[in-house]
Amino acid sequence: MSFLIYHCDGVRYARVDSIKLTGADGVLARFLMQNSHVETPFAWQLSDADIIQLARPDLNPTEHRLILDMMPGDSHEISLYHVTYLQGSSELDESDVVLASRILFQATEPGAAVALKRAFTLDKPESSRQMLEAMRLTGGTLRGKYFWAKPKMDIGAAVCPSSTSVHENTQPLVEA
Repeated sequence: MSFLIYHCDGVRYARVDSIKLTGADGVLARFLMQNSHVETPFAWQLSDADIIQLARPDLNPTEHRLILDMMPGDSHEISLYHVTYLQGSSELDESDVVLASRILFQATEPGAAVALKRAFTLDKPESSRQMLEAMRLTGGTLRGKYFWAKPKMDIGAAVCPSSTSVHENTQPLVEA
């Protein structure tokens, strides 16, 4: 999985840069160490605009999106997600993190995936369904290696709002 910055002009997306969120020199390590004076546990949230500002202050965050490429090396499959925010709770040497994203673009394009990932136009709007992924970061406000790790509570689930509306007068199919 890799994190990318795309310029977004309505429905047209063009890749600008890749960014490094993890590692001792990554965006998250720099952000957390800037907050080493804060009492732990330190609760925080970074929107995609915040992350873009931290990674590339020269870019206008309102014209750019943080995109997660779930299949960066694949030349046939495209699975791109718009990262809407990262939320965390950090101790001195580790952090629990939730990554929130929305499906942006998925397709199978034999031999064309690499070119399509450089620039594409959406035929339909981005999904409104939010996907949440729990992770752990091996670094906190004071120290660490700052790499992704399995969360302490490995529940293995994503939480998304319902895709259908629920009405107050909905009745069960089977009466008790």
